[in-house]
Amino acid sequence: MGKAAVGFQTAWWGVVGVIQSLVGALIVLALTPVVAPMLLLLWLWRNVALVAMWVQYGRVARVASGMEALFALDSSGARAVISGAAVLRGRVSVDAVRKVLAERIMDARDARGRLLHPKFRQLVERRCGVVVWVWEENFAVESHVHQLRSGLQPCLLQDEEDLVDVMGKRANRPFVRGQAKWEILVAPLRTFGAERGGGAEWSHTAVIVRLHHALGDGRSMVGLIVTALVDPPLGDPRPSPAIQRPFGGRLARSARLLWSLTHLPWVLVRVLVRGDSSVLHGVRLQGQKFLAWSPPVPLDALKRARALAGVSVNDILLTGLAAALHKHFRMEGDCVPPQVMTVIPVDVTAPGTPLSLANRISLCTVPLPTGEMTSLERLQQIHQRINILKTSPDVMANYFALDLISNLLPAALARRALNTHGVTMVSSNMPGPKDAIRLFGQHVDDLMFWIPNKSRTGLGVSMLSYCGRVRCGLNVDSALIHNAEFAQELMDNMAAEVEHVLAELASPAGGAGDHCPVLVEESDQSVITDHGLNYSTDEYSDRSGVRTYSDLRDSSDTRQFLDLEEAAVDLEAASTESNHLLEDFQNERLEIQTIVRSESNLSRLTGEKSARFALSDTNLKGVAYSQER
Repeated sequence: MGKAAVGFQTAWWGVVGVIQSLVGALIVLALTPVVAPMLLLLWLWRNVALVAMWVQYGRVARVASGMEALFALDSSGARAVISGAAVLRGRVSVDAVRKVLAERIMDARDARGRLLHPKFRQLVERRCGVVVWVWEENFAVESHVHQLRSGLQPCLLQDEEDLVDVMGKRANRPFVRGQAKWEILVAPLRTFGAERGGGAEWSHTAVIVRLHHALGDGRSMVGLIVTALVDPPLGDPRPSPAIQRPFGGRLARSARLLWSLTHLPWVLVRVLVRGDSSVLHGVRLQGQKFLAWSPPVPLDALKRARALAGVSVNDILLTGLAAALHKHFRMEGDCVPPQVMTVIPVDVTAPGTPLSLANRISLCTVPLPTGEMTSLERLQQIHQRINILKTSPDVMANYFALDLISNLLPAALARRALNTHGVTMVSSNMPGPKDAIRLFGQHVDDLMFWIPNKSRTGLGVSMLSYCGRVRCGLNVDSALIHNAEFAQELMDNMAAEVEHVLAELASPAGGAGDHCPVLVEESDQSVITDHGLNYSTDEYSDRSGVRTYSDLRDSSDTRQFLDLEEAAVDLEAASTESNHLLEDFQNERLEIQTIVRSESNLSRLTGEKSARFALSDTNLKGVAYSQER
């Protein structure tokens, strides 16, 4: 597609957007006489409920915001708990963790003597239909930071697989009633990573963190860790792009707000008509979770591929995820859907906002293509769809709608209105610390987090960069993927597919310059407004000084180009070998599934025969008893 075609397409979608805004404005104006009185009644009800709550329960800390209330309205099958793990190189005691947390977070105060992070001393509850924060009685750090135990005995973790297994069993556990909804568990780790099978044993410590999503989003959590807990503390990790204030100031912001409101009808229509249908969506969640994480992917390779194709790191990772889902559908023998709907959190924090625990995110949906296609075609479609989201008013429209529903509706109605209808999964991508950090006096070898499930969406994929590599994590309900091995297989396939995309983009014969010209011609700059929208890992680093594949090919300095060719050959060889191994594994898995189904049928038949035999034996005993009488 040439530049003229791209320009024509952009102009066409601009005209369509103007028409949608005009029609949406007419719909909003027509519905205002009906909606305005309803909103007024809901506002009055909310204030009456607040007065009743204060009379019955006394003073509370504060009323929860809209997004905090959204995550507080979770269910027993999908509790909104963010799980995280830090693997420390060295032994760390529980007392050391408690001391650092108390000094730097729990008891930290500002110049006026106010607590900097009061949420850690509060618990979120529903009272009189309103979600509020109340103070925990007799708060103590010792009640939230413990040694990991199995029964009454301390739990000793053998390796990272054991770590993930233990975290999966605790992922959906409820917190202690009457306590703030967070906990930290410390456990010795026997071996980790490359040291398995050699080196000193019990030389690592696993620090497991469980936090309710109402406390804050992942970006603010990571920001709190690196600014308060890291030795020495780092700066705010949130990207600080050079934001150009749009012309008009408040007038321009008001205009964009009105523009977003005109798209509310179209957002409602898309919510009502969307509906995924696959083995990964639609069933009631059971509450048992399986966690898995992928092998690390080098961040430098992702950045080189980003420069070659003119896409973002997030686009490449989502391409690998979509391809892994395609393989999963095929191996399950189910009809492969052409796409699955995923929710992507978008940061709407205003520029210059001080770092604090909060949920300043909007939840937007993007369809991931899972049909049969090449890797570059899949990458192109995802890149285009993410770009449409970046320029869409749906980001703020969704934020306002979710905030309004969570604030005004009673808790029971809000939970039904916020049901994740027609959404298969949630994917969240965050840039972490670029360099190695120290926590509780020890080096951090690895860092990862897992996002929770929501309503009937039982599949969550998280992506985090740390110290030059990217890991992906999976949190899936057992109703969708029935064992931990299959969950880990999905993550392994995702990493393999990402490497396959990198190999294709780096290959001179099949790179982006020949087959994906639209990716090179389109800009990768995120649209920055006064709300400072940050789109996942688009901000891993700036792209200044990075040259594209065409620049390297035409340059007289061929050293970088030759290095790139060698890397492409290595990646292609590794990808080919991985594909062969995957095919063998898939064949073995099909044979195992056939055997398991046969054994299951045999067990069911044996059980039926045993039940019939027992019933016949009972009847015979009854007849004999009657004859004796």
